[in-house]
Amino acid sequence: MKHLSLAELIRERRSIRKCNSTAVEQELVVELLHRAARLQPIVEAGSWRVVYAGTPEARKRLVDCMLQQVSQSKLGKLIPGKLLDVFKKRVTDIPAHVIVMSNAGQDRLTNDRNYAAACEMMQSLQLLGWERGLGMLWDTESMIQNEGFFKGIGLREHERFVGILHIGYYDKVPRSRKRTPAEQKWTVLRGQAT
Repeated sequence: MKHLSLAELIRERRSIRKCNSTAVEQELVVELLHRAARLQPIVEAGSWRVVYAGTPEARKRLVDCMLQQVSQSKLGKLIPGKLLDVFKKRVTDIPAHVIVMSNAGQDRLTNDRNYAAACEMMQSLQLLGWERGLGMLWDTESMIQNEGFFKGIGLREHERFVGILHIGYYDKVPRSRKRTPAEQKWTVLRGQAT
């Protein structure tokens, strides 16, 4: 893969929803996690942690945790079994998953900083992975955010679920989507109160 500047890397990285079957070595994920952690400014040790699901058994357990609450709900009972099977296959076919949790902290500021550190690490991990030909999708679907899922992934007391990075090699890079110009997100604070 060609060497990209940081600006090019950020601009060219894509969310990858379709991975091929090439295995993602656990050692590579650990190396990228170490590199992503070193890119962070000094943060309190233990501000975030990850759970890795990279074996077929772990991926099956993860998808079972993801669907546990859905399949037991009234709405979930209306979902055709074939649709659930497609979802299960899609998740279990992804070679690796990194589940990220942040330490909740004892006050709002610490909680927010820890959450931001976890998000920063996830973004850095995606960029570092992209350099190595790995695609990722950051998943925070509301349907999985429930007590059954949290228990299944081992979320501890005083931790906050941040998201799952689904990781795999890809065959085709999706087209870029239209981006919102920065000017549309821009507001100038004036000197006088309104």
